Amino acid sequence: MKAFAIRDASLDKNRDLAWLLYYESERTFYIEIAEDLEEWEAPLILSSFVKKNRLTVDAYWSSVWVEQRIVPRDRQNLGLILKEYHLTEYDPFQLLLLANGRCAQDDCYLVPLKKDALPEPLQRRLQLTLCDVFQIPDRTFFFFRDGMIRSADNRDLLALAADSSDAIPFYIRQRRRLTYYQKEITRLKLCAGGHAVSADDRYELSCEELRHTGTPAGTDTSALRAYMQYALVDTHTAAELLHCTRQNIQDLVRRGKLQPLITLRNNFLFLRYDL
Repeated sequence: MKAFAIRDASLDKNRDLAWLLYYESERTFYIEIAEDLEEWEAPLILSSFVKKNRLTVDAYWSSVWVEQRIVPRDRQNLGLILKEYHLTEYDPFQLLLLANGRCAQDDCYLVPLKKDALPEPLQRRLQLTLCDVFQIPDRTFFFFRDGMIRSADNRDLLALAADSSDAIPFYIRQRRRLTYYQKEITRLKLCAGGHAVSADDRYELSCEELRHTGTPAGTDTSALRAYMQYALVDTHTAAELLHCTRQNIQDLVRRGKLQPLITLRNNFLFLRYDL
């Protein structure tokens, strides 16, 4: 991850208005807005998010903000421009660095940040992102870096996907509305940095939204750990619960009567209620 502070030369030059994050492997941008930023201070595009009290700018609009500050893809003689700067392809990130993110539309510019010395507000914000998502039939669990766990059913997620927020383009709003009539979301995966979840590779559900969706499944991981310690049993414990030998457990697994959750070299792990 590459991180940059977004500052405005016409305001306090030492004040971070927001932070631009670039995830190299996914080639994805995300912008996190400072909590104390006023709408009138916010750069173009970001002001609409401030107005709605949304601090995480999704990948789509973060990319739009970046593209407004670099040579457009349809620029005449683009090949000559890339060659002049020793670029073999159109790379928004490299083009953004050429002028430190400056453009003619405003006085904003970028200041590189060291990954091991990020500003405390940004570090705190990153702790609110997702670290994992786990689906079971009709229900999904969202695990956040600060320990929060939330549980939501498919209808919660479909309703969220159908949200008609005007912070996204009209065609995406229409597509989101159509998703509400789906029966289920079949595939969820983490987006870059855990800032959002991609649903069926068609739209994003932001971590901001998901922190207020469904119901809490625990305020920290201690409850989850306690449940796992109770629910997961090994071969020895399974034999004790079923009043049989380890050989009997192995035979039950071989015959398909027991389905282990995890198979180890000399052991199995089962869910207690499967026994």
